[in-house]
Parts: sequence; structure tokens; C-alpha cells
Amino acid sequence: MKTVSFAAVVLMSVVAGTAMAEGSKIEKSTIINASKNTLTNTQAIGRNSAAHTGSISIVGSKVEKSTLINASKNTLTNTQAIGRDSVATTGTIDIR
Repeated sequence: MKTVSFAAVVLMSVVAGTAMAEGSKIEKSTIINASKNTLTNTQAIGRNSAAHTGSISIVGSKVEKSTLINASKNTLTNTQAIGRDSVATTGTIDIR
């Protein structure tokens, strides 16, 4: 039962406060990450896992003539990536 509870907390951390864009075209836009994260624990445990809190992730998209502002404020955060190919981010902008 403890494993199920822990998994639920990690899943909530992954879903909460994350904006994602995949395979889109972002043009003449302003992207602002103004997340405020306090007392957060973001973890990515295990192979090929990822956890994001208060983050903007743009994957496989074309970004042109845009402004990116990261005004994220993080206080007392614990961000960990444990295991091969794991990613854990708090208050970031990730463009790939």
C-alpha cells in the first residue's frame, strides 16, 4: 500500500503545473514561465522517467521570432533525477 501512495504523489507531481507543446509551430509569441513553487519535491526515478513541476516543455516544435521569459520562483524545492535517462525539472523552460 505504501508503494501505491508514493506512486500517486509522484504522478500528481508530474501532472501539476506543467505546460507542454509537441509538434506545433510557435511563431511571434511570448512564452512566460511565472510559476511559483514552494515546498515542492520533484523526482524522476527509474529508466526513461520524467517529472516536471512548474515547467514549460516544448518538444519537436518549431519556435520562431518568439520571446522566452523564465521568471520562475522556487523556494525550498527538492529536484532529483535518479536512474538512467531520468529527468526532473522545477521551474524550467525546455525546448528540444
